[in-house]
Amino acid sequence: MDSRQIPRTVLIAGCGDLGGRLARLLLEQGRQVIGLRRQARALPQRVQALAADLAVGVPRLPRVDQVVFCAAPDSGDAAAYGAVYETAWGNLLAALCAAETPPQRVLLITSTRPYAQQDGNWVDEDSPVSAHDAQTASLLRAECMLRDSGLPGLVLRPAGLYGAGEGPLLRSLREGRARCACGPPRWSNRMHRDDAARAIVHLLGLADPAPLYLGVDCEPTDQAELLRELAAWIGVPAPESAPPPPAANRRCRNARLLASGFRFEYPSWREGYRAVLG
Repeated sequence: MDSRQIPRTVLIAGCGDLGGRLARLLLEQGRQVIGLRRQARALPQRVQALAADLAVGVPRLPRVDQVVFCAAPDSGDAAAYGAVYETAWGNLLAALCAAETPPQRVLLITSTRPYAQQDGNWVDEDSPVSAHDAQTASLLRAECMLRDSGLPGLVLRPAGLYGAGEGPLLRSLREGRARCACGPPRWSNRMHRDDAARAIVHLLGLADPAPLYLGVDCEPTDQAELLRELAAWIGVPAPESAPPPPAANRRCRNARLLASGFRFEYPSWREGYRAVLG
């Protein structure tokens, strides 16, 4: 995109870890960034702070060219998902629709959670999804609200974001809580946080994006293999084996994201966790 045509002002709603990394990348491009979060602290320098709880209401919004909604639930329960992906998102979307000058692009960050397949096969943007629990239902309703809004929007469904410190997986290994699933491979899909932020910048800059992209790296990995290799890297015993949990088991394909021109800095968990561990 010609630099003269780059939208200048981006609102990041839910400017936490992923949003903060995104903000830094946009600032490097010379963009103006507005970071919206409940408490306007810990934002990157030069980000214009906007404090608000979108689940309660939407403050008066300045005119913005693009919007990224990357708020995350406070916990994994259904109420937390509903508060973010239905109430907060719905309030923001209504305000954007009512704006005198609507944004040129709205990008919603959800999750690969709606893929409930159990057979270990590949899934992509055209694979069926299901509202198999209340949390997933909230995610799918959020995507539906964007489609129905009439705003120029798209969705990124990332999987297994990591990269902000050691994170829960490495902590579970160090604390001896991790377990390797017995039996056939249980596939793990991941994406380094920095690649997720870079992918968002990339999608904001596409002239004609698709309505949906999966945000995963290039190498889905057997979770047991991942745990054993990471345990060896950090010098702790390999996890014991245990029956597999009743969770989805599928490999997510990133072909559409790659076809759009995006290239990964961390194409697999190996490069990503090497960076995490220094």
